[in-house]
Amino acid sequence: MANTELTARAWVAVLANRTELPFGSNLREHFSRARITSLCDCGCNSFECKVEPDSSLHPLFDRIGPLPSFEAAFETNTQEPVDVIFFTDANGYLSGIDISLGLSNHAPVPEQVQLGKLLYTMPDL
Repeated sequence: MANTELTARAWVAVLANRTELPFGSNLREHFSRARITSLCDCGCNSFECKVEPDSSLHPLFDRIGPLPSFEAAFETNTQEPVDVIFFTDANGYLSGIDISLGLSNHAPVPEQVQLGKLLYTMPDL
């Protein structure tokens, strides 16, 4: 699947509607205020973005532990899961999402991949 700004928008729409992710509405709000700064071209659907520091948003999620990230893996309609890692900046604002096929990003994300059951999150919910 080609990685474009439209692809990033589509992923955010899908992920923000996942009831298993407790920050869906925050994700929509952060992304609406973000400017995409880079799109990975390796075949994954990852992107980096920037939310202005004076945006007055609530942090995307409550940090648990030292890393400003949250990971979730989902079954798909392929033989491989999709792994998603949400990153935040020092203000707690969305700074990027890594979206890869498999747990080691070993192949391009296919067209029309659909997320199924949540397999795990890190940290645990």
